[in-house]
Amino acid sequence: MKLLVIHGSMRKGKTYALTKEIMGQLSSKPNVEFTEISVSELNLPFCISCHVCFNKGEEFCPHYCEYNIVYKALLDCDGVILSGTTYMWALNAAMKNLLDHLSFIFHRPVLFGKKGMVVATSSGAGEKNVTKYLRTVLGQWGINGAVVMTRNTKEERLISGDKQAAKVQQISEEFYKQLTSGKFISPSLRSIAVHNAFRSMALSASAEYKRDTDFWQQDGYFNRAYPVKAGAKYIIGALMFSLAKRTTIILEKRDVQKSIK
Repeated sequence: MKLLVIHGSMRKGKTYALTKEIMGQLSSKPNVEFTEISVSELNLPFCISCHVCFNKGEEFCPHYCEYNIVYKALLDCDGVILSGTTYMWALNAAMKNLLDHLSFIFHRPVLFGKKGMVVATSSGAGEKNVTKYLRTVLGQWGINGAVVMTRNTKEERLISGDKQAAKVQQISEEFYKQLTSGKFISPSLRSIAVHNAFRSMALSASAEYKRDTDFWQQDGYFNRAYPVKAGAKYIIGALMFSLAKRTTIILEKRDVQKSIK
């Protein structure tokens, strides 16, 4: 079982230490192997929002060589742990920059069936904002129901070391059960909505990005509201796509009429 751990912190501080505690718990399980990647070691320039990854493909990104190791590891793993730290009540910039470079996975989600965990710490507050965002990212990549582990320095002073260790063990066990269950986790309505928004945009007559359109024309994407089991939410996704498609057609007709005038 291959687990990818992405350390988002620029130093080996409290977030790194907490992630290592989780890895320690998981390493005691059978057939678990880790690949660790630290954002601080990628030397990744800032994303310049050139959109070339959406139109031509991620391999044409000017920074592809710097982050390709991450994308390949995401495709190869069974589960991913995103470990981010809290700066000013939000995700630290270095980790956000990596996720910006991987935004083409929002447009072309390919990580369905994999399991996820998100980890964040703070000195006082904001760690829940970070894990909420990281969970959303995983959801749009296709990884739903990610397990959450947070630690707040001020709060942990009120909790014994034994209780903190017990929480790490509990969350680690929960993640491992997800990994070994083989079950798909139902997507959130937000994941369903965004998925079908991208599906609609990519398949419309006025689609802006060729690589995205090619991706969504694959079987299982153009003809399904969601590629894996989604329960009753699948019906909602189909309705969302139908509405988005009709809206797009109306807007396209208006644009044509304006161009004629």
